[in-house]
Amino acid sequence: TRVRPVLVEHCQKCHGPDKQKGGLRVDGRAHLLKGGDNGPSLVPGDPEKSRLVEAVRYANPDLQMPPKGKLPAAAVADLEAW
Repeated sequence: TRVRPVLVEHCQKCHGPDKQKGGLRVDGRAHLLKGGDNGPSLVPGDPEKSRLVEAVRYANPDLQMPPKGKLPAAAVADLEAW
């Protein structure tokens, strides 16, 4: 109930069913587990190894999503917990 709206609002335009930048889709758990050109986006039970979490934390200057600005801290925390 908290994760899907974040992904739809901030990610799906570039990583959805119509367009998949970097080969990544975020419109389903299976797609996130499969990942994109750089491998899986989620590692269940280990947010530290999840590229999605790394991207939304903005800690890596080479991997920051969404590109227009950092998500609110609560949204990042929801993705980490999910």
